[in-house]
Amino acid sequence: METVANHTRLSRLLAWCEQHEASDLHLRAGSSPSVRIDGELRRLAENVQAPPEPLELQAWLTEAFFETTVARILERRELDLSFFHGDRRYRANFSKQRGLQACSFRAVPQQRKKLQDLRLPDSLTDLLATPRGLVLVTGPTGQGKSTTARALLQELNSTRALRVITIEDPIEYVFTDDRCEFEQREVGLDTASFADGIRNAMRQDPDVLFIGEIRDRESIFAALQAVETGHLVFSTLHADSVPQALARLREHFPATEQGNVSSLLARNLTAVINQRLLPAVRGGRVPCIEVLRRDAGVEDAVRKNDLHLLSGIIEVSTERGMHTFDQYLIELLAAGDITNETATHHAVNRHKLELARRGFGTQPAILRPDKDR
Repeated sequence: METVANHTRLSRLLAWCEQHEASDLHLRAGSSPSVRIDGELRRLAENVQAPPEPLELQAWLTEAFFETTVARILERRELDLSFFHGDRRYRANFSKQRGLQACSFRAVPQQRKKLQDLRLPDSLTDLLATPRGLVLVTGPTGQGKSTTARALLQELNSTRALRVITIEDPIEYVFTDDRCEFEQREVGLDTASFADGIRNAMRQDPDVLFIGEIRDRESIFAALQAVETGHLVFSTLHADSVPQALARLREHFPATEQGNVSSLLARNLTAVINQRLLPAVRGGRVPCIEVLRRDAGVEDAVRKNDLHLLSGIIEVSTERGMHTFDQYLIELLAAGDITNETATHHAVNRHKLELARRGFGTQPAILRPDKDR
């Protein structure tokens, strides 16, 4: 595993980021570095780090990484990899912009965080009781999808004796066997592709599969086949809502195959969690999630591709463990976790939010993230 050498310029900058709890660091030749703290992008002052010139940034990489790694970074237009800085693991993307080198580094927490640590509802643990099915964790980039998926797997690790195979690009969080046995495979290093990794995993006696990200038609179909053969499959997907997530899965296939894909999804989908991170009153960010669970109504809507019906089904199904983004937003607001301004800015339907504020309309209470508050 690649490790950034100590006492290098990149190491000192990463140490500054760790001290200030920055989740991301972005470097571009000729531009001031920027960091993301509590979801907000900030440029570094010159007294912290002056803009690196092209040859200077190249020198940073040369002194920080192995010679073979630097050669790959400089030769390729894009490259993903992971590395350690001290005891902290990072996911890195190296790219070119206007012909110059650019880099993005994201810290990957290695703590054994559970759902409660992340202020997520304990009701999500119900999803782990099913012996088979597809569980999707969705949301925009940088909204904690991978962290939530890892927390679900960590919950499994502490409660059930299962064999878990992960296929990732790159491997981010390194699991330590507890009750589960983990085998982690990296695309490009241990397997040629997500689809190849999934197909080969079927010959390795897995109970659970974690697919780092569903990206293409082959990996979607392979994941659905894994569920069909009796496995529990977790994956992440970039999407702004539950209906959009399922629509995106269909859109990877030609029109002649989309009906079959809808049928596969209808009978194999267990749940979709859509997540965004919102600024919290007490500092940091708090997750706001929308949850869809398969029932007869959901299965029928997915099979017929009536995805526009899903939001309505979710809204009236809180007693079955479902809730919309706005319903959870209202609970976070009532609990004092977020401000009125944050709720208004992020609401899907601001009119309904305003009615809820005025006391019009009722809904069954949704299990809140923190039972002790």
